Amino acid sequence: MLYIIDGYNLMHALYPGEITAKNLEEKRQRLIEYVVNFIGAGGGRAEIVFDSSSAGKETVRHIPGTSVSVRFATRRESADIIIGKLVGEALKKVGLAGGNEFVRIRVVSADWEVQKGLLRERVERIPPRHFIADANNFENRVANSPEKDRMRWKLEHKVDVETLRKLEELRRGGNSDD
Repeated sequence: MLYIIDGYNLMHALYPGEITAKNLEEKRQRLIEYVVNFIGAGGGRAEIVFDSSSAGKETVRHIPGTSVSVRFATRRESADIIIGKLVGEALKKVGLAGGNEFVRIRVVSADWEVQKGLLRERVERIPPRHFIADANNFENRVANSPEKDRMRWKLEHKVDVETLRKLEELRRGGNSDD
């Protein structure tokens, strides 16, 4: 699953009436963390695209350790145009792969022009409020899942047996021979 997200559309839906010039960067970072958490838990990839009134060229920043990228548009090329290009590139990759690969592309935007321009097979248009509802429902399903106690979220699930043994020994106050 590939999510292509109009960053400011989603940000205004997440934080209605809360965004000011002073807290814009903080809200942008919170939005990125929100998307990273959702993608990290549910899988897939995300491209978050923000408009920029000052950038001379498009910039792309990959969030380390995740499958999320953040893009800033330029003065001349809006986020809407970049979103359209990203969708086209994703569909082209599927075509080059022989078309057998099933790829779902979800575009999160409140802009009617963006949604209207994406009336294509394999492209699902999602209003920001629906994305938020989906993310919140997913979070609630995970939190209330009978499987949650078996999920591998503890440190002991992520380290090898020898390291775990040494950590346990240190915790108990013993000295390791190693």
